Amino acid sequence: MTRTDMIQKLQQFAPIITLVTVTDDMGFEFSAVVPDGVIYSEPGMLLEYSSGQWPPSEWEDDTDQELTLLRQEFLLDETWQVIPWADLEDKEIAQWLEDVQNI
Repeated sequence: MTRTDMIQKLQQFAPIITLVTVTDDMGFEFSAVVPDGVIYSEPGMLLEYSSGQWPPSEWEDDTDQELTLLRQEFLLDETWQVIPWADLEDKEIAQWLEDVQNI
């Protein structure tokens, strides 16, 4: 599979969270694929965004469809540092594709 093919497949899944982790001191972190590239998890990345609470309490009473839209808006927020496809090596793109396909 070519680089272009892998990127196109990933863009079809985007936006999608591929990994969520939590620690006692830094809260939640996530990795994700978005149309323009990928978001790598970083320690404390949600502390400022959500005041440490994740998911935000206002998401509690939403329907599944509303939650899907909220997650999409969240992932496409300009807050996140997106690593563009051009900055990723083929090996990294292949790993992201494998991760997405294993979800």
